[in-house]
Amino acid sequence: MSVSQNFSWRKRLQYKFDNFMSQGGLAVFLALLSAFFAAFVLMLIIRYGAELVFPNYSSEYYDLPWEVLIQLIGLRSTEEDANFIVKIVTVVTIFIGLIFFSSLVAFITEEFESKLAALRKGKSIVVEKNHTLILGFNSRIIDIIKELIIANESEDDAVIVILSDKDKEEMDDFLRDNLVNTKTTRLVTRTGRISNISNLKKVGIQSAKTVIILNEAKSLDSEEFKISSDSKIIKSLLAIVATKAQNKEAYIPSVVVEIHSLQYRKLAEAIAPGSVTTLNESDVLARILVQTSRNNGLSAVYLNLVGFEGNEFYFYRPDTGWHNLTFGQLPFHFPECTPLGIRSSAGNLTLNPDINYRLQDNDDIVILAEDDSTINFTIKPIVSVSQKNFRRQEQVKFVRPQENHLIIGWNNKTALALQEYAFYLTEDSQLTLMTNQLDEDIKQQFQEITNAYPKINFQLLEIDLISLSQLKELDLHKYNSISIMALRGRSAEETDAKTLTLLLGIQQVLREHRSLNTQGVKTQLIAEIIDSQDTELVVQAGVKDFLLSNQFVSKILAQVSQEPETMDIYNDLFRAEGSELYLKPVSLYFLPEQLSKVSFGDCVLAAQSRGELCMGLRIVSETTNKEKMFGIRLIPHINTEFELAADDKLIVLAEDEQ
Repeated sequence: MSVSQNFSWRKRLQYKFDNFMSQGGLAVFLALLSAFFAAFVLMLIIRYGAELVFPNYSSEYYDLPWEVLIQLIGLRSTEEDANFIVKIVTVVTIFIGLIFFSSLVAFITEEFESKLAALRKGKSIVVEKNHTLILGFNSRIIDIIKELIIANESEDDAVIVILSDKDKEEMDDFLRDNLVNTKTTRLVTRTGRISNISNLKKVGIQSAKTVIILNEAKSLDSEEFKISSDSKIIKSLLAIVATKAQNKEAYIPSVVVEIHSLQYRKLAEAIAPGSVTTLNESDVLARILVQTSRNNGLSAVYLNLVGFEGNEFYFYRPDTGWHNLTFGQLPFHFPECTPLGIRSSAGNLTLNPDINYRLQDNDDIVILAEDDSTINFTIKPIVSVSQKNFRRQEQVKFVRPQENHLIIGWNNKTALALQEYAFYLTEDSQLTLMTNQLDEDIKQQFQEITNAYPKINFQLLEIDLISLSQLKELDLHKYNSISIMALRGRSAEETDAKTLTLLLGIQQVLREHRSLNTQGVKTQLIAEIIDSQDTELVVQAGVKDFLLSNQFVSKILAQVSQEPETMDIYNDLFRAEGSELYLKPVSLYFLPEQLSKVSFGDCVLAAQSRGELCMGLRIVSETTNKEKMFGIRLIPHINTEFELAADDKLIVLAEDEQ
């Protein structure tokens, strides 16, 4: 049974007023403005009444509205010769004006300050289009933005929008401290959850050119935290797809995302097929680690290939067709870039295909160029290269040597690196894992890898990594390479500090051995660095080849965000199957008397005679010259001539190191 309740008109009026005022700033402003106008009308009526009863000869009736208004806002009082009643009305008018007009000014000031506070909080809408949207904020964001700034140099007004749950002022301060010059790129930061549909709309998800989603979990974090972070990424992808569902005319931009779990990577790609490209830091870096440790100088090549600084991968097809050319003929029709592979009309990618493959007009080629403006296809060959008497593969005796590699430290990349090594190495090669603390999980995983590759000699050691005397007992000089995996620390700074300390200790041991032996030390050192800003410290420590975690992955993320299909090229390059990058001595290709005058076209033909693809050279005499890219000469002009030394190398795509 309902009970009716009668409210007085005052309570009802109070209730309606409260509801109106609770609607926010506009309601408060309208209420104050209405009260001020009502006060103006009231005081104007009183003033007219006073003038009728007690005439004030200094005032004209048509001037009274203006006089009352300026008295209300406190700009002036009445004239000295006004009568007593008019003066009283004026005082009351000014007093009422002080109440209402001051309240109105105070409200406007407060609203202005609150608006500034809201802007500082990063909650306002972003009105941009064709921008790059970064969701999340972690340690690799500076490297990504630096790459995008380079990519955007050809644009007059490029925009990068960042959405993160971090405070806007904190993000802005961090970006200002770490980015000296953004050139033609503007940075816009906003605060909010990256999986919230409303937040995504505010930052222009439906008009963005591309999206990069950063994972808050680092490679050294616990598996539990990685799974939690991966699940948040999946939620963000669902939110992006949901914005499309709410607006049928919207499109899903290309999304590149870093995910640790294989299961979640497959799930992410299934959410928006064709729009989502996934990347796993551990997998990429473990493969690069193995390849660079087995090929001295290869890391400098990779640093030139990934990202927008240096040379880039492009997919290219001429408007006029391929004119029935074979892939082997293509290099001589591009003066300043090098074809690396073919993508058929069916989407199948092949790097270093058969040189006799005849191109179809709807085939795309993978080409390496400094910029897309340097890709110039000519129907006639640029230069006619004579078929020299190159060394054939059967003329060179090559026996794959047994190798001996050492990995120090255990993290999520170590098991992957051990498996990748075992795939490449010849029978009876040695793989040693050294760590300062062995637990059952490490022993179990190591044993599983040992059982899977019985032809490789595995060894597991537990030593005190900070003990110089124990390091000296290990004969470190006997290893082809020593790879220091990032050791566990509470922060990136602490982790890199441990790595650098161990690196200096190993350097000292090798230096002492070098001073006692005339044969020298050929051991290659590779260190995994978490913070890219610490790379200069690594160089100062004497490491010429190093694995730069954040920088490598960040460059790839940035490049793939602008050209998602580039990820297929990286996946092909980094895996052991098919063709990989190698640096091979020129003696495999040329007779000693031919080295005095060799053109890059000669190098291309010599590599083709061995079923390989030449993309550059490494001049050993320039390996310490930073200005000359440490001797790395990628895609020189096809008729550039070199005077080679016996220890110089060709940079080739080949199926093995033979």
